[in-house]
Amino acid sequence: MTKLVNRVSHEQASHAISYASHSLVTEGFDVTHEDEKFVRSVLTGERTEAQFHRAIKSKFNV
Repeated sequence: MTKLVNRVSHEQASHAISYASHSLVTEGFDVTHEDEKFVRSVLTGERTEAQFHRAIKSKFNV
């Protein structure tokens, strides 16, 4: 499995996730702390993009 090539810093990831979370909540989606933690792990390179795709497919049964 390959990791995300363009990793971002923890601070950059937190800023992006905060912005995205607020937008999603405004649209009526529930964004949990676990969701944010998982996305941060992908953005910072701790997890792979493939792991992200599998988790999304599993969570939303697609």
